[in-house]
Amino acid sequence: MKVAWIAMGLALLGAQAHGEATAVELEELGIVADPETDCTAALQAALDDLGETGGVLSLPPGEYRIEGTLTLPPGVALEGSWLGPHTSQTDKGTTLLAYSGRGDETADPFISLQTGSTLKGVTIIYPEQKVEDIQPYPWTIQGRGQHYNVIDVTIANAYNGIDCGTYHNEGHHLRNVHMCCARRGVLIDQCTDIGRVENVHVHNVYWWRVPEKYGFPEGGHAMLEAYTRENLEGFIIGRTDWEYMTGCFVIWAKIGFRFIQTDTPVGGVANVVITRSGSDLGPVAVLVEKVQAHAGIAFENCQFMSGFEIRETNRGPVKLSNCGFWGPAGAGSQMVLEGRGTVFLSTCHFDEWDPEKPCIDVRRGALICQGSDFMAEGLAIRLGQDAASATIIGNRFRSGEMVVTETDGPVEIIGNVGGEPGEAGMTRH
Repeated sequence: MKVAWIAMGLALLGAQAHGEATAVELEELGIVADPETDCTAALQAALDDLGETGGVLSLPPGEYRIEGTLTLPPGVALEGSWLGPHTSQTDKGTTLLAYSGRGDETADPFISLQTGSTLKGVTIIYPEQKVEDIQPYPWTIQGRGQHYNVIDVTIANAYNGIDCGTYHNEGHHLRNVHMCCARRGVLIDQCTDIGRVENVHVHNVYWWRVPEKYGFPEGGHAMLEAYTRENLEGFIIGRTDWEYMTGCFVIWAKIGFRFIQTDTPVGGVANVVITRSGSDLGPVAVLVEKVQAHAGIAFENCQFMSGFEIRETNRGPVKLSNCGFWGPAGAGSQMVLEGRGTVFLSTCHFDEWDPEKPCIDVRRGALICQGSDFMAEGLAIRLGQDAASATIIGNRFRSGEMVVTETDGPVEIIGNVGGEPGEAGMTRH
């Protein structure tokens, strides 16, 4: 296939020296859109030459076979033809075929980013990964340094998606990233200055949609769902300061959002604001092991199906406003609170929890719940013996039993409605 493309600032041809945009024939550099020809060495050489001054290596539509790994030097961008979010149509646009690291998730990542480098407008697929025999692979994309970017990228069938945590980093920017991941979606850790994660979706559909030649089998949907519900952690978040996440989604994961403490060189715990995001059809939507004690995490306008669990190790605040929780019915309590910090619930709604269990089970810590709607039959809130305190104000309870209080700690229950006319809807043991 004869191709020519604008490659901005390819220093090896002298274009950067004259400040001109020069049309080059990529085939002459050994970069060919041929799924049988390994382009690793040629691509890396072109990227390294751009590393002297920074620049953009643009790849036209086609499939590029990469048997090794690529490193984008500081200030260098690798750009494909996609100009916005896209699905896994590997027969269209710019597609990178990844072969390295099969069987070893500790191997080098497929693409490494450094300060100021950008991966944009490409699709990535692992041609040798099969849904009927899922094998480990290393991270598809890994960043280190400051302000690296992953924009308008679709990953069809990663084992591990994007790593923003193994190395110290600041200001990472992930935007319009769609990917199917079998084990991990996005890791964030060792980030000491405001990362941004926008419109990142972890969804099995991006493997379903690959062209027939990559062999997604009949019945593969169920096989993949069973695997991800047993193994996938969508967003794993350790040390990050003032992280902003918006429009992020994960489905069919073992854990949707997991907040952890790490002992990495600049590790620790998270301080995150998450808006317009959600976790769907997994056993645990959110697991909070530990967050920053002074700032914690906040969810705004988010949706969860189903469980939201806070471990005893957490002492930081967890705040939710305008959030929705629902079934499937019989899945258990919607929230199990074992932490020693305060949980704030404001204008949230809850539906389809297990009628044999409380919707919110407060085992430790404090709860402030106001202006929320409990829409199903069954006990809404249980305050266990070790609950520190609770303030429950101005909520609507659709069933007769609102709150069971077992704690001796201070409890204020004021201005709630629910049950039959004239019933207080509160039981104290």
